[in-house]
Amino acid sequence: MAVETVLMYNCEGEQWAKLRQIFLMLRVRIRPVEADQYGLSLEDLLARKEERAPVEEEFHDPMLVFCNLTRDKLDHILNTMGRSGLPRIALKAMLTPTNRAWTSQQLWTELRREHEAMQAQRKK
Repeated sequence: MAVETVLMYNCEGEQWAKLRQIFLMLRVRIRPVEADQYGLSLEDLLARKEERAPVEEEFHDPMLVFCNLTRDKLDHILNTMGRSGLPRIALKAMLTPTNRAWTSQQLWTELRREHEAMQAQRKK
């Protein structure tokens, strides 16, 4: 069975310690992704490859990619995060057959586009 993992982007420092605790408590592996790995595919990151593949434009938004989680486990994590008082993380995704070959940069671009479209829709 595939290991339940969360790819974490820009969630370093003390303010995110509670988030790491939540994942550890729920026995979900944490994989911090550094900016010089944004050019690797999500699949490569999940395989814990340590190669470096920087991109021209880095991003600094917190982003989470949930990998190999059941729907119930994901719901539990999201509910726990919501009750914990953590800063809101707008960019979240599940690993899918479609996005697993994408780079972190490609996923970030798509999530930002979707987030901005939802924000514009709410303002109407």
